[in-house]
Amino acid sequence: MPTVRQPHPTLQSDAASARSTSFVLHRHKIFATMLLCIVSLLLLSLAGQIAKYKFGYPTGLGLISLFYVDDENNLPSWFQSIAYLFAALLLALIATPLWRGDEPWARHWSALSAIFLFLSLDEMGSLHERTIEPLQRLIGTPTGMWAPTWVVLGIALVAVLGLAYLRFFLHLRWRERAHVMLALLLLVGGAVGVEMANSSLELGPEIQRKQTFQYAVMAHVEEGFEMLGLLVFIDFLLARLVRAPMLRVRVES
Repeated sequence: MPTVRQPHPTLQSDAASARSTSFVLHRHKIFATMLLCIVSLLLLSLAGQIAKYKFGYPTGLGLISLFYVDDENNLPSWFQSIAYLFAALLLALIATPLWRGDEPWARHWSALSAIFLFLSLDEMGSLHERTIEPLQRLIGTPTGMWAPTWVVLGIALVAVLGLAYLRFFLHLRWRERAHVMLALLLLVGGAVGVEMANSSLELGPEIQRKQTFQYAVMAHVEEGFEMLGLLVFIDFLLARLVRAPMLRVRVES
């Protein structure tokens, strides 16, 4: 009677352990899926604004506000919040094995994870806009590109973080630095730069300015840059996870 060779017990236990503790992240599939979501949300949002301003449908049965990228508590803001949360999780996955090995940059990765967790909460609750009134009491009510007063605090925080993370940035490989720089330019350029450019448009008081098609188009540019910047940063984190296999996280293209 033929004998059936049984797998070595060690191999069996290793395979069972891998099945129970590891999971696979498909980097290119994640990138393509998120990019498709971003393009779809922007097109649906822009279609709603065209219907509102060019064809006279102010609400579109509630669908216009549901998809408008400059509104809060709707599909685009939920998507952005989840994307920031996903980035925070990836940052935590990178930081965890570094703490075990007492690596010098563990604190930087962990702090970034906390920052992106806050940004996820901010995307849902518009926490940064709560700083406008206190800042206006402190520095007055600026006009033009400084009208969204929170950008003053935003620029200051970006500058402080830039100085605090300079050595961390320089320790990255040159491809990683290029990846991060592209993400940063898109994120900050959209969230701060385009916001300031939009506010500098001579379209009247803020309430009236936000009810124009020109403002809506600029809002799409702003949010599009921010979404793409976050996507590029998530792609960088997935690429970085390839070098941190201690958590049995496998990233495939």
